[in-house]
Amino acid sequence: MTTLSAPAAATLAADNRPDTPLRFGFGKNWSDFVERSFSEERLDKAQKHLLHFLKLPNLNGRTFLDIGCGSGLHSLAAMRAGADRIISFDYDANSVAATQKLRNFIGNPAHWSVQQGSVLDKSFVEKLPQADIVYSWGVLHHTGSMWEAIQNAASRVNQNGVFYIALYTTDVYNDPPPEYWLDIKRQYNRSSRLGKRRMEWAYAWKYNIWPDLKRRKNPLHYLLADNRERGMTYWTDVRDWLGGWPMEFAGIAETKSFASDKLKMQLLNIVAGEGNTEYLFRPRQGRSYFDEIPAVSKVEDLKGPFKHLGGHCYIAQIPHLEASADSDDNRGRSKIMLFENGVPLGFPHQYPHHIKTFGSGRYSHWDVKLLFSATDNTDPNSNGKQYTIAPNFM
Repeated sequence: MTTLSAPAAATLAADNRPDTPLRFGFGKNWSDFVERSFSEERLDKAQKHLLHFLKLPNLNGRTFLDIGCGSGLHSLAAMRAGADRIISFDYDANSVAATQKLRNFIGNPAHWSVQQGSVLDKSFVEKLPQADIVYSWGVLHHTGSMWEAIQNAASRVNQNGVFYIALYTTDVYNDPPPEYWLDIKRQYNRSSRLGKRRMEWAYAWKYNIWPDLKRRKNPLHYLLADNRERGMTYWTDVRDWLGGWPMEFAGIAETKSFASDKLKMQLLNIVAGEGNTEYLFRPRQGRSYFDEIPAVSKVEDLKGPFKHLGGHCYIAQIPHLEASADSDDNRGRSKIMLFENGVPLGFPHQYPHHIKTFGSGRYSHWDVKLLFSATDNTDPNSNGKQYTIAPNFM
């Protein structure tokens, strides 16, 4: 990975302060989204994504704290899913206004409150009630003090609650590396309005339009699609990605370690492979609904010895699950979650050459085989770790 020189690192640290003049106007972005792009279809997508990751049919009787609520879409999704009480807050006044607009849209329900505040303001956070579900998707790495923000947010999880966060991941950004994107974000925020539009179209061309054209696909199908999992629009996501500053990246291993060592929390679910890695934690001594989920309890041991395919990649035979394997037509069909010593890895559907080259828990289910790697890239035949799978977890 590319490293920054000392002067560059010092400049980066200065720009990444919470009060930096480069701070991106997330609230303006989300206000535009609510004005132009909010729909029942997008709300439905957001609700389904939320419930799918939590492994819940609804949120009936549960309290929901939305930290960095942005557009308010996911607070509204939680309300539609039956949450007993929703508290939403954001640092950005425009985000607060956008969320309040959605609350107004459904008649200002008394069990949904919207506030302005910072997750870095410990006195503000400590006044918030603890919740069954503390949710912060793609937010805490934009505070300018990510680990402090994570710790403050986690303090609002009740003893038997869960902590659902999503963080940009160093493990995904290999070429170009995180440092490249940090520089791009600073360039974007310093650019004129026209310069920003040029950067947005340059990004779309390089990462979506040109690759689709090479595959003889219509790129407009993706750019204009209304079926994005979390309910956002393509251009909202692009501006959010290019503009998002302050900004920090978090490695999967260091996030797990921080949660275990500092927060005293256990990892329940994880989905990696995209820009944001989604994590679901709970207090280590707590009990939760997760213990009763059939897909969690039905695990199978992977039988060795595992054949070495090259690099960090090894093969386990799972012929009884061939019918549910990924395919060229459906790369996301397999629902297998791989566990290492009981901890979910959540890095599925990876290309074999990525598993070989990068490893770090990447895996893929093809025909009768599970191609996988250890989190520390050691040989699973001799590293003393236990590997299990839950066939219908994802």
